Amino acid sequence: MGIDIAAFNKAAIPALEALTGLLARGAADFAPAPADRRPFLVGWGMVAALHRQAAAVVTLHSKGLGHEAAPNRRLMVEYVAKLQWLVRDGENAVDSMNTAFKYEHSKLREAADDGGYRYDVDAADAVRDAVLPSNPADTYNGTSNLLKRLGGGLLQSWLAETQLSHANLVTAGSFYEESGEALELCLTPTYGIESDPMDASPYVAFFFLFFGMVAFNDLMVGSPWTDDLKAIADAAGLAGAL
Repeated sequence: MGIDIAAFNKAAIPALEALTGLLARGAADFAPAPADRRPFLVGWGMVAALHRQAAAVVTLHSKGLGHEAAPNRRLMVEYVAKLQWLVRDGENAVDSMNTAFKYEHSKLREAADDGGYRYDVDAADAVRDAVLPSNPADTYNGTSNLLKRLGGGLLQSWLAETQLSHANLVTAGSFYEESGEALELCLTPTYGIESDPMDASPYVAFFFLFFGMVAFNDLMVGSPWTDDLKAIADAAGLAGAL
């Protein structure tokens, strides 16, 4: 028996609206004490960005651009992974993210110097000179390492979306078909299969936003969204997810 994608997508829309309602309902009231707040603050930034990616995926899908939403779906996987990392490693995860930021910032500065671009030297020096603690969690700045650790199909989902997120042979091959001597050049993607694997984009958006919010719920004092998340999961076909 096949999967009814239309039914899943239909359930995803009210579920996404319900999740949006939760996000708008005073999460700051459940922030930890200032001394313990860093994972919560980073987590809020991640989950808020995740919510906007979900909106982008649904919007692109509605315009017939589910194929082009692959980078957004891929980024959703990364946000979910970072949120789960914050739950597992807390302050160490934030420290490791700072280490990654310092490294990436140094590459940006080097590129700016090579190109003769101007920037705030004092700010760049402050990042360069910051002394950051190292910890075993640093290895999880590598996306593949983090996704392997977390499991749950995140690595497989991320790698699948990566295939369609870059200028490569996979993306190029989606726009032409050869059969014997016949050649068809397409303006819309084709996958050589009967169904369109991007048709489920709205449900995928709900799925990852849901599990990202499950993680953020654990970063709030008292996990206040638990009952609401259970009800949303039950209504959208994820009964037993919590």
